Amino acid sequence: MEPGMRLEGLRSALSCVYEKLEAESLTHPDSIELVARAEALEDQIDTLQDALHDDEAAPASAPYG
Repeated sequence: MEPGMRLEGLRSALSCVYEKLEAESLTHPDSIELVARAEALEDQIDTLQDALHDDEAAPASAPYG
């Protein structure tokens, strides 16, 4: 999957988790699980953004010949 599309998917999933966290009927254990899921998604987003940033910052290799 293309990194940009994966990043978009992770952000969408994170948005859904935040919406669920706002639900008034949420139990405490569910809340804890959703917070953990949000943290995991945020970590994945940060890792992917760092990788994309590193790819953009890396100089293109000069062809030999």
